[in-house]
Amino acid sequence: MVLLGKIALGMFGTVAAAAGLICSEGFIEVNVVTKQPNEQHHIVVIAPAMLVPIAAHFIPPDKLDHGARELKQYMPTVRAALEGLDEADDVTLVDVTEPGEHVLVKKEGGSVTVNVVDKDETVYVSTPIRAIESTVEQIANASDHAKNTDSVDFQ
Repeated sequence: MVLLGKIALGMFGTVAAAAGLICSEGFIEVNVVTKQPNEQHHIVVIAPAMLVPIAAHFIPPDKLDHGARELKQYMPTVRAALEGLDEADDVTLVDVTEPGEHVLVKKEGGSVTVNVVDKDETVYVSTPIRAIESTVEQIANASDHAKNTDSVDFQ
């Protein structure tokens, strides 16, 4: 009986550690409200941010190769911008108001938030900066990965 308790405790500890690791970069939140005359839809998706760079890892390198090559030349600038944004205080990056429309892009805490409101829908997206960095690095490194896998000869 004690052995079963130790096994269960070990399994629970492993699951808790895995959940903590997956949630360590924060969460991506997407909140969409459509305002149709006859009906209204409200969709909310909250997912661990670490899933995005993990998912990017499974995209075939040949599908990312062109974008990765284009992105590679701008990576020093992208890294510097994301690092500066992460270290900066909370700031409004874009605030555009027109009749019936409002777009607001902000850096809040460790996340970039985008809030778009118009007469038909409201869209709110919040993404941790660290997840953006990880995903951009994953995409930029896809061209290197494609070169390494193309030269391997399987016999």
